[in-house]
Amino acid sequence: MDIESVKAKLVSLLGDKPRGTAADVTEHTVVCLNGTQLIGFRLCADYPGFDGIFDIDHNCCGDMHEHLVEWFADPRFSSRPDLLDWLDRAALTDGLKPDA
Repeated sequence: MDIESVKAKLVSLLGDKPRGTAADVTEHTVVCLNGTQLIGFRLCADYPGFDGIFDIDHNCCGDMHEHLVEWFADPRFSSRPDLLDWLDRAALTDGLKPDA
């Protein structure tokens, strides 16, 4: 599985879902679509519910290869309005702009 096909499949599967829907790749890792940009989140128990974001790149796909193969065989999604709120606030302060 190469990076471009992984990204294309994720965009395709998330693209027709409501904004704020995340692909639950692992118990502690989700990927969401912010406009046309894929963003990965590491989930945690502390507020706001995640402790970092990461790009969907070669490193990510290499580290999560097994999980991605399993996820593509049985895709699971969740609604993450908390990520939407964070993305909206981050766009104002950090320049993380939604691609609208």
